[in-house]
Amino acid sequence: MPPRPPRWSCGRRSTGKPKGGDSLNQERISHTQLTALIWAGVLAPAAELLPSMTLATAGRGAWLSPAAAIPLVVLSGLLLGRLSGERGLAQSIAGCFGRVGGGLILLIYMVWGELLLALRLRLCAQRLLSSGYRDGSLWFFLGAVALMVLWMGLGKLGAFARAGQFFLAILLTAGGVVLLLSLSQVEVQRVLPLWRQDALPVLLSALPAGGALGWGVYGAFLTGQVRPAENRGRWYGVFWGVGGCLLLVLSQLVILGNLGPALAGRLDNPFFALAKSVGVEGAFQRVESVIISLWTLADLTMAVLLLFALRAAGGALAPGHWDRWERWVTAGAVLVGVVLAAVLLPNGRALQLNRSLVPLGNLILGLALPFLLWLGKGFCEKKR
Repeated sequence: MPPRPPRWSCGRRSTGKPKGGDSLNQERISHTQLTALIWAGVLAPAAELLPSMTLATAGRGAWLSPAAAIPLVVLSGLLLGRLSGERGLAQSIAGCFGRVGGGLILLIYMVWGELLLALRLRLCAQRLLSSGYRDGSLWFFLGAVALMVLWMGLGKLGAFARAGQFFLAILLTAGGVVLLLSLSQVEVQRVLPLWRQDALPVLLSALPAGGALGWGVYGAFLTGQVRPAENRGRWYGVFWGVGGCLLLVLSQLVILGNLGPALAGRLDNPFFALAKSVGVEGAFQRVESVIISLWTLADLTMAVLLLFALRAAGGALAPGHWDRWERWVTAGAVLVGVVLAAVLLPNGRALQLNRSLVPLGNLILGLALPFLLWLGKGFCEKKR
């Protein structure tokens, strides 16, 4: 019989692996889980911004804006995939551009990610406050959402990824029910016909639509935690990107077919307004409160995804000390987000930022900056 392991080895033999190898393996997620996390989180800004943000440009053709944004989504995914590789975006940037240059680039992403986190906390709390929970206060909802984000953000990535798949299934089911119940009220003349002169406005609406979907950029920071054996290549991500955009096209078609471009353009959240008009006889007379409550899952997913991305960026900035400070810095990021959300982002300013500055910033950090980094990475590799 082999000798029993010593008491201090907890019953496991030494494998010669560095300390922490087992926990790293437990953190690995599949490519499907990562893409599910991204889309579950992106559904939050998509419900807030589409189609109201694209109507000014595309008019009745705004339902085609997600399809027009497909080239931007695919290009951003390919660029970020090239940069990230199997190490993740943060480690790749730090390794390619050095401690100073890479650190500055990561700081840009971290500052923007912190702003997005604060904005997501604020918008989620504000939506809960204004949709049937009027007896509460903004501070209560903000604190409750922040504590939930912190609890999930301090946990294991694998557990969060499994929850994200479940959240995405719930969100797609809830959204599908609303759209299906609204299908009988669609008036085709509100969205068709489209003429040749409508093509250019629809193509131009790809920019605001791409900016709304650009919240998913921070998923690239987690590609280093995807199991290599299950990395299915770039085209698998392209399939998810194209498929998600086409589902958004169908949803925008139903929304505009029900509300019409004029009414949808005056509403802050056309999707939730559509849910307000939907009722199930004998079950729910007002589905809006149920949908908004369920859509909190999208807000949580997006906020926690940003928090994990900030953790990955912080680990690349200070690899030698990150194990000691990770939990404290993560809690500090949530605290800063709460302060920004409560003090510097009142409701009017939060909505304005979400519709103007944030889509532009997402396009810059999701397309323009990755393109420059890709050129710089290629130049560095040629010099070597």
